[in-house]
Amino acid sequence: MNIQDRIDRRQRTDDRNRLLLDEEQLSPVWHPDEPTGRGTLIERLLDHFDPAFDGQCPPNGYLHGPGGAGKSAVVSALVRHLASSMAPPTNAVFTTTRGGSARAVSFVYVDLRAADSAFEFSHAVVDSLVAEPVPRRGVGTTDLHERLQRRVRGTGPVVVVADHVGEPETVEAATVDDRLADIDGAFAWLAVGRKAPAEVGVPADSADIRVEQYSRAALTDVLSARADAGLGQGTLAHSAIRRIAEWAEGDASVALSALLGAVEVASSEGEALLDDDAIDAGMAAVPWPYVPLGRVLSLPRNRIRTLACLVDLPPEARAPVGDCAERIAERIDLTASTVERFLYELAESGIVERVRVQDSDGPGRPPSRVEPRFPTLAFRRLARAMLNDTFV
Repeated sequence: MNIQDRIDRRQRTDDRNRLLLDEEQLSPVWHPDEPTGRGTLIERLLDHFDPAFDGQCPPNGYLHGPGGAGKSAVVSALVRHLASSMAPPTNAVFTTTRGGSARAVSFVYVDLRAADSAFEFSHAVVDSLVAEPVPRRGVGTTDLHERLQRRVRGTGPVVVVADHVGEPETVEAATVDDRLADIDGAFAWLAVGRKAPAEVGVPADSADIRVEQYSRAALTDVLSARADAGLGQGTLAHSAIRRIAEWAEGDASVALSALLGAVEVASSEGEALLDDDAIDAGMAAVPWPYVPLGRVLSLPRNRIRTLACLVDLPPEARAPVGDCAERIAERIDLTASTVERFLYELAESGIVERVRVQDSDGPGRPPSRVEPRFPTLAFRRLARAMLNDTFV
């Protein structure tokens, strides 16, 4: 938000009486076009991509660091800008000089949470490179590879930025490398993830780009920028922003999840301010360690519906697993056995946890209670918008 935006906002008196102006600004799964506090990382990535400005493929690389460090925000915004500014011109004649006539290099961002299979991966790359929609039916992975090969021969190299490698539902960097190696053409990739390079099969000759967590001051700036754009004037004290930033320990996803959770609490109570009680509730709804909401919201729709019902149940109603499944099945058009299977699968992937009920006095093994491992209040708000209230 620039100076004029801040002045204009204060001149709008209606903003002073509203809790929420733009919910998207507070969402931990939404990324702004201009990320705050990551200028150094952007410069490092531009250095890495520098050969592209001469029409050449940059080296393969791996950007990694802890959760909530702004990796996805930076790479998604950077790819949007590079794809726009370096789009291949029509009927261009390419040379090898930097003065604007070098071969065009195309940039593509692929979220592996949404494009994990070989077909979905290739489809996402092709769909980003061509103007017309790419069909999902009647076309196979081989057909998509052929289209990619023609595209590269006709214009120039393609750089694929593959985000969220190495998660339980996604592939490793080595798989991204193999998939692009199977296509005849000039491709380079930048994988993005949390794990160390060796844990996700990054080839030894790939560039290593590590990012650290936000400092407390930098995270305060991130939260301030989001709150200024998303909340009504005077609804959140700066001291509360500093408190959330200190508590979140450099993790922007955690901080935003807590802030959006506080909005959910205040909204449900009809409050126009985010007071200490709302902030405390928002923070309490973020478990440690936590599963990022991006992972949860990329699950199939019926699993999201199941989790939306789960978080509405009080803790005592989440045990045992079979009874919990029956309570959820009463609210949605799924059988109890299907819901129970979902809950066990979600527990295996770490999105929920089965916690043994210690105070059970019945015979046999103590029952398990199903506990979410993700920010529940923020999830409830985002899931409600995604499902259009149809999960109840």
